[in-house]
Amino acid sequence: MKLSSRPQPSELANIDDRIMPLINIVFLLLIFFLVAGVIKEVEPLEVEPPASTADVEAAPADLTLYISPEGRIALGDQILPTDTAQADLGAAVSADPDQSIRIIADQGVETVKLIEILDTLRASGATRVKLVTRSEAAR
Repeated sequence: MKLSSRPQPSELANIDDRIMPLINIVFLLLIFFLVAGVIKEVEPLEVEPPASTADVEAAPADLTLYISPEGRIALGDQILPTDTAQADLGAAVSADPDQSIRIIADQGVETVKLIEILDTLRASGATRVKLVTRSEAAR
């Protein structure tokens, strides 16, 4: 019985030649999934929009407004204080009234609260406001 003590240098080079393509493929797959993966926007408030039968794709907006079931408001990724939310919202919109605003309101939000926010947007000069709904098929 013959035991080999050490691999010869020519055998080591042969092993490296066989492993390199595998390493290249693994790195290419890693890069592919990093680039092709979709990074989901993190919502500052848990919001479930109302269902709709319309199949309209939500276009990106300059400003995104979230409204929770309790009536809390988040502008982008920042939750606004309850006592100054309407004033902060008005100031953000009046800085650029031509920006598009996307409202993602929870299905449990009281209509009165939504109307108050829409009145604040109108008073601030907003002209392009969209209310986001989820597709009925997504249930």
